[in-house]
Amino acid sequence: MKNILIAAGGTGGHLFPVLAVVESLKNMLPEVNFEFFGRKDKIEGRIVPQLGYKLHETNFKGIVNFYSFNTLKMPFQLCSATLSMCNIIRKNKIDAVICAGAYLSLPPGIAAHLTDTKLILMESNVNPGKAINFLANKADLIFTSFAETQNFFKPNIYNKLKCYGNPVRQEIIKKQNKKEAVEKFKLNPKKPVVLVFGGSLGAKSINDAVLKNLEKFEKSNYQIIWQTGDIHQFNIDKLPQNIVVANFIDDMATAYSAADLVVSRSGATTVAELCVAGKPSILVPLPSASNNEQYHNAKVLQDNDSAILIKNSEIEGTLYNLIENLLNNTEKLQFMSNQALKLAHPNASYRIATEIIKIF
Repeated sequence: MKNILIAAGGTGGHLFPVLAVVESLKNMLPEVNFEFFGRKDKIEGRIVPQLGYKLHETNFKGIVNFYSFNTLKMPFQLCSATLSMCNIIRKNKIDAVICAGAYLSLPPGIAAHLTDTKLILMESNVNPGKAINFLANKADLIFTSFAETQNFFKPNIYNKLKCYGNPVRQEIIKKQNKKEAVEKFKLNPKKPVVLVFGGSLGAKSINDAVLKNLEKFEKSNYQIIWQTGDIHQFNIDKLPQNIVVANFIDDMATAYSAADLVVSRSGATTVAELCVAGKPSILVPLPSASNNEQYHNAKVLQDNDSAILIKNSEIEGTLYNLIENLLNNTEKLQFMSNQALKLAHPNASYRIATEIIKIF
């Protein structure tokens, strides 16, 4: 029996790729036990127990405001959480620790080093976050999603890097029939479809751009599937018939299959899904991202001709014309789609799991 401790959470972008690897590991190693480290009030607090895994809860927080009392307390909280993790690793006979970045990775990652336990890191973004950078020297393996990530590490780390891509959900890898997917949204399968979303919470700049151009979109010959996000509510007297609005889309696999073009943020999971789905995109990086990671993610896709990168401040004035120009150029859309597929890693979770097994 192998015991693996996982630190992944805070957002779905950290949690879901690791869960995909967990599923592959379970298929390859039936005798394996998984335990998680995370916060009860974050996404892992809801998802992990539902899946039947034990969650070692923590109150450890990242730095929200540098000039605050909580920042002064952080070193002491980190020491306390790390000592707690050392005890858990020894008591539960943990064989390996997998960290997916963000502040949650620090206590288990440091504890793995102190207890001489195998440490595996997963970095989904092009540029590694502060936690991954800090733990890199201590890691046995570092899995990256982009070849460009190597440029952000020192040469002594290169032998640990494995660029296998960011694992995505199987339902997105298994593409659906486009006509059937469009019809599920009660739209016309003979007209192009644009999928617009900004993550589960939504993106204000993207939503404002859609609202500003609503009359133009109504007169267009294409249709829009628009996920506004949970925190954005709009009072629209009469919604155009060619626009379907939802606060949240549970079935993103169908939404991707229906789309000819996607407008979205450029988080690591979204970018990986766009590539696997082979979707041309207009990407609007979140400007407040702590490490500017969304810009770097989008830049790689733009440099590989699969996406167009637009600044957050410019999207409102350019969105309509961009969509018009792309949908009127089917050759370019197809080229962008092919380029996206070249960046895809549909077997990422299997390849990562295979490498992890080798170090036991």
